[in-house]
Amino acid sequence: MEVLIYSEYSSNRFNYVLDWIFSGVSSYKITRDFKAISEYDGPAIIYGKNEYQNNAIVVPDSGYLWKLNVDSKIPALAEVSFPLHTLSKDIFTFIFFILTRSEEYNREMLDVWGRFKAENSMAFKGQYLNVPHVDLIKILIFDSIKKRWPSFKVPPSKFKRQITYDIDVAWAYLHRSVFRHIYGIIRDTFKKDLASLHDRWQVINHFKVDPFFTFSQLLNLHTTLGDEPAFFILMGNKSKIDRAVGLKTKAFRQLIRDLSARYKIGLHPSKRSGSHFHILKEEYELLGDFVGKPIKDSRQHYLLMRFPETYRKLIELGIENDYSMGYASKNGFRAGTCFPFKWFDVERDVCTNLTVHPFQAMDVTFWVYGYYTPKKVLAELEFLENECKSVGGTFTFIAHNSSFAGPGSWHKWKDIYFAFLKNENL
Repeated sequence: MEVLIYSEYSSNRFNYVLDWIFSGVSSYKITRDFKAISEYDGPAIIYGKNEYQNNAIVVPDSGYLWKLNVDSKIPALAEVSFPLHTLSKDIFTFIFFILTRSEEYNREMLDVWGRFKAENSMAFKGQYLNVPHVDLIKILIFDSIKKRWPSFKVPPSKFKRQITYDIDVAWAYLHRSVFRHIYGIIRDTFKKDLASLHDRWQVINHFKVDPFFTFSQLLNLHTTLGDEPAFFILMGNKSKIDRAVGLKTKAFRQLIRDLSARYKIGLHPSKRSGSHFHILKEEYELLGDFVGKPIKDSRQHYLLMRFPETYRKLIELGIENDYSMGYASKNGFRAGTCFPFKWFDVERDVCTNLTVHPFQAMDVTFWVYGYYTPKKVLAELEFLENECKSVGGTFTFIAHNSSFAGPGSWHKWKDIYFAFLKNENL
């Protein structure tokens, strides 16, 4: 059934929101003829005019969607709280504001890495970051339509789980220069880290597998589960947090070939590449050379994003899918949804072809940014996954090959993670 929508105005922003709501469900038509609403016997929405016609749904208009500038503050009329039971707020503006991350164009609320802080987000302050808030609004819209027009049908969507891995450091000890070995030995000696010193000696002398090289057990697990993880590869090693090792070795090239033969491979752009496009392009081309085809997927290292520059550079590069949409310090729904969506460039007022794939949780969030017991970790993962199931979306998780053993890892994590993937209890 076509949905007829009355609005005195129209804009790219408004069409973007309506496309996101009704794509795959129903066609829609915008009209300026108010009389057409009263004569229409199908689903109708009045946006901005506080007058009921023919059982139409009325949504107030805050005026935000008709602007051309970037406003990182949402109008009071569009401030939504949850749980939401009515459409008495400007939910169209709310959806646009959250999906486009308009609040993140404010450059004053950043952490030490230059990232927008989860704690400064409207969703965190409103205590609904842990639920798919814009997905819930879409469901409320559909339920409101079905209540008045029972023949309106919404195709069911199927939940799925997407596991992704960031390969920042493939080896903890192997394929490092003599200088880096000496530095590591001095550091571990100073810290009295006898376990690391012992592991380094055993790995270098081939008595033990490198603790970060966990790919065999991970791939065997996913083969058993029958799912399809994705891998994002860091190709930079020229800064403190860009620590990829073995980039020029046959072993690294073989690792990429083995992973790409079975699963999706994406770029993990280095921190330095964020300031230098030529470095980003070099990393992109090097990974493409290893894989043997152009790379179409990406996730930012340390989730370093700045709107709109980061996504514009990825588009220029040829990237079609980005998987960075989530916070490092907090689990939840940064863009309010667990469905992929097209990125809208607010400054240029245009919907792009870059598809954003949001994630909801990451391994290091649990032990770097919070204090969790194993049972609390599993409980939070189960809660977030159930939220995605409730709307038929995708639960996406970020893991690291280096999180299961070796320097800096949480020794309990492996058991927690494997129990989660197998849907088991500890």
